[in-house]
Amino acid sequence: MRTAQLKLTPDMSPTPLEIKTKAVQRLLKEEQLYLKEISEQEEQLQQMRASDTDEYEIKKYEKVLDESKRMVPELKKKIQEHAKGLKSYIEDYKGDEDTSDSKALLQKCGI
Repeated sequence: MRTAQLKLTPDMSPTPLEIKTKAVQRLLKEEQLYLKEISEQEEQLQQMRASDTDEYEIKKYEKVLDESKRMVPELKKKIQEHAKGLKSYIEDYKGDEDTSDSKALLQKCGI
């Protein structure tokens, strides 16, 4: 999937469409990073348990893992909110910018 490219010249600011699209992309990327981090932390925790690491260290690591896991639902909520905002913006959009990348991003979000 292609991502929306910012088409800026030195004196141009990003358009609202670009800003909204990039916000959703950033949140999706952040979600993927958290999922990767959770996977790595779970693997590390298994290794710690297998190597008889101190119970205190394991408990601390479990807390870190739980914090990461709690972030995913919050991110999903933010993604849905921003994606709905982007969809609403696209539906009302009358400009001449290409919205195909933004629409493809919405499909990826399930909207």
